[in-house]
Amino acid sequence: MKNDSMFLDDRMLACFCAAARTLHFGRAAASLHMSQPPFSQQIKRLEELIGAPLFERTTRSVRLTPAGAVMAEHAAELAARTAAMLRATRRAAHGDSGPLKVGLAPTAAYSALADSLYRYRCDHPEVELDLHEANSVEMTALLRSHHIDLAFMRPMPPETGIDTVEISREPMMLAVRSDHPWARRGRIRLHEAASLPLIGYSQQASPYFRQLLIEMFAAIGQRPRIVRESMIPTLLTLVEIGAGAAIVPRSLSRMRGEPLTFLPLGGGLPARLVAASLAGSNHAAAQGLLAELRSRMAQAA
Repeated sequence: MKNDSMFLDDRMLACFCAAARTLHFGRAAASLHMSQPPFSQQIKRLEELIGAPLFERTTRSVRLTPAGAVMAEHAAELAARTAAMLRATRRAAHGDSGPLKVGLAPTAAYSALADSLYRYRCDHPEVELDLHEANSVEMTALLRSHHIDLAFMRPMPPETGIDTVEISREPMMLAVRSDHPWARRGRIRLHEAASLPLIGYSQQASPYFRQLLIEMFAAIGQRPRIVRESMIPTLLTLVEIGAGAAIVPRSLSRMRGEPLTFLPLGGGLPARLVAASLAGSNHAAAQGLLAELRSRMAQAA
């Protein structure tokens, strides 16, 4: 009894497929750029491996034996699966297919990035885009543990082994209740906002926005009236219940409508959104998505 685990090399299989297709050893050998003696030797080795003749050969014709016909059927399926495997592997290597795990900070989820991700999915239907919402302070750990391949987040202090590139900037706005006396004003200056009771940002959950507010008011020589600190989206709920106003990125205006009004803020600093990945990452789909976003950003500039 022959051992089914014995090795069938690709050259042997190619010779069999050529012979089964042409039913002519001379033409089959020529199609593989071989002379007939070594070609016939490959067929002989295969038959010895199988333990049965695969071809009936006469001086005038070559025919498949019943065993050869069965092998030809399986060999065709194997060749098709191998070709499909190679195509899929090449597409994955070029970033056109396969899984892509993306981390999204809460505010990034409401930004124009969502539309860019939609267009990317339309253009790359074979990429399995898997989104994970996480706070920006959590993203580095998720990258290092390979839970995500790419993170869209607010800037954090530089870390060794993490590469970041700026994706976009958006203005900050003043969020107030729609029944607030300022709600119908077209624009608010930053020094005016300093006189309002403001909901600030938690150092633990939102260090980027907390520092941004500090820098904004320091630039005009004023200190804001922070009456409470919170995090998004609870911060907007506090505005809604009348606990104070808040300075938030414009993208959050897509998150809430009534009873809030979002007013343009003059004199503020923009909020930055960055993409972060492991330094030296060779994840093709992640790099492809990042390249497309940067190209769209350059075209919009």
